[in-house]
Amino acid sequence: MMSTDRPWACLFCILLCVLIFSSPAKSQPSDAPLQAEVNLTLDQARMIGVQALESGDAVLALEIGKGLLQAEPESFFAHMLLAQAYRQTSDTTQARRAAAAAYRHADTSDEKFAASQLAARLSVEEGRFTQAQFWLRRSILHTPGPEFQPQVEDDFRRVRAMDPLRFRFNFSIAPSSNVNNGSDSAYALIDGVPVIGLLDGLSQALSGVTASADLSLSYRLLQSQTSETSALARAFTSRVWLDSSSFELANSGRGPNVSNSDFSFALVEAGLRHAVRLDGPTGPGFLSGEIAAGKTWYGEDPYQNFTRIGLSHSVLISDVMRLTYGGGLEKRRFDRGNNLPVETASLQAALAHSFANDDRLTFGLSWRESESGSRNANSVSKSAYARYEMAEPVGPARLSLTLGTQQTTYPDYAVGFIFVPGGRQDETVFGSIGMVFDGVDYAGFAPSLTLRAQKTRSNVSRFEASEVSVSFGIQSRF
Repeated sequence: MMSTDRPWACLFCILLCVLIFSSPAKSQPSDAPLQAEVNLTLDQARMIGVQALESGDAVLALEIGKGLLQAEPESFFAHMLLAQAYRQTSDTTQARRAAAAAYRHADTSDEKFAASQLAARLSVEEGRFTQAQFWLRRSILHTPGPEFQPQVEDDFRRVRAMDPLRFRFNFSIAPSSNVNNGSDSAYALIDGVPVIGLLDGLSQALSGVTASADLSLSYRLLQSQTSETSALARAFTSRVWLDSSSFELANSGRGPNVSNSDFSFALVEAGLRHAVRLDGPTGPGFLSGEIAAGKTWYGEDPYQNFTRIGLSHSVLISDVMRLTYGGGLEKRRFDRGNNLPVETASLQAALAHSFANDDRLTFGLSWRESESGSRNANSVSKSAYARYEMAEPVGPARLSLTLGTQQTTYPDYAVGFIFVPGGRQDETVFGSIGMVFDGVDYAGFAPSLTLRAQKTRSNVSRFEASEVSVSFGIQSRF
């Protein structure tokens, strides 16, 4: 862009602060059509273009803008002039494209902020709410000062609420001491059974790195003042890379060679959710029902098909406390092996308390029972956890702390032809420390780090396991 464009760009950004949040004015023709060619300097043309916008003469502003583009195809000022002129003629599509071009040709952060704000506003006027969120995230990158950021974040939340399409994406990389939930011991022991065996390498704890990606989508189909119906979709995948010593251990048996792809996992599902708002004496509550069906793959081969139905209720029981509870039924069928279908019923509840400083403490309980014609799949599991989330950072990061325990019983469990006396009993304790580094924000996304540790004790040594992992990820701050 020519250097003479810079002061005019600054002038135009000031004008934009007035125009961008005003309603588009109707096009007003100039007093008389041009009867002859008029020669103007670039500065004179810019001044006339600004005056035309101020007076609502969109036709003249468009002519000036197109002329400026012929002289300076990469002029930020010219593209912004066209964007506002098209907006005044209610041609929001051309206006949005011109604003996007202005962003591409902007040289300064203030120019990029002005262009992205205008592109976001035009995207909303055009009903392109997902695209508006994209432009608002770009706008955050170029805010003139920290005082602008809360307003841009609030605008993002309002636009997201209007958008029928909502999506959430999580990605993480986690070095782990036990990527396969293998045993801590090489020996196969069963309490109460005087038999000692050896576990193959695949059944022992293998260390390495796990990478996972999780994409969830919802699209609002119907909406009223008190209810909403949405279509749901989800895709999840994880990959494992064993370290050299674990790779050798996994291939120490007599079976076929083991590769990293043998530990891969993938899931796809689709469903429907209907939610109803229920206003109570302490505030709004929500009752929602969901049905879903999906398929999983393990080791790149089809593994399971499943269907699920669930119901949940969330209600404020005081100004600072919310109770959420619900239950579900699920049926899984296996695509390979001799395993019979598994039917599972579950219940869960969580009580969240918000403090005056916006910290939050949550207690949760769950119960899960599975039944199947395959005796080893019959189980009852109970778990409890507590989580504390801090609203303000401690040093460079916001912290969350989680502690919990889980007990699972398999009453009919057998190892080969040996029945386990009293059934298999697993007891697990787990904890995690989560950190979100808001100060390293990029377009509203911040890096996160989670330290996890868990220990399982069992009367079947194959399932006595421990794991320590460090997960690196990225998450949205709002």
